[in-house]
Amino acid sequence: MQVRLLNKREKQEIVARISSEFPNLKLDLSPKTVVREVKNEKITLYILEGLAAFAKVDDALLPILVEPLNKNVLDSIPSMIVDMGAVPHIVNGADVMRPGIVALEGKFNEGELVVIRDERHRKSIAIGKALESSENVMKAERGKVVVNLHYVGDKIWRFCTEALSRYSNP
Repeated sequence: MQVRLLNKREKQEIVARISSEFPNLKLDLSPKTVVREVKNEKITLYILEGLAAFAKVDDALLPILVEPLNKNVLDSIPSMIVDMGAVPHIVNGADVMRPGIVALEGKFNEGELVVIRDERHRKSIAIGKALESSENVMKAERGKVVVNLHYVGDKIWRFCTEALSRYSNP
């Protein structure tokens, strides 16, 4: 695991990319904000101290599913609420199928990221890419509607959890 602090230019570049890809998210970075980059062979984690954390995998930037740190990030993205019967499948990597969806929060277009939340506690359990717009998802009766990109317990989650416990501020 390689760890380094980003310099001012690199910090501006990653914040600009985050702002571009997540326009509803407001990140107020002070010049003193520390941004760490933690890498392994496949995943790069950007930890914006006290504000947010994102994983870069195959050049895709994903918010990580660590609720206390990333709550503001996850809340800025539209959500799908799934019934409790779908949860075990989704946290094992299954894509989201229409019959498991009980509600949507926010609007989204095809290809945009959505947060998958459980029905009982509204906990974030996965991040996925929508295959249909929110309007079409609600009209559909069956079929796959979200490709699961990152879920609780996957290799991204495990790497990020370990890195955050080691390298974020106490």
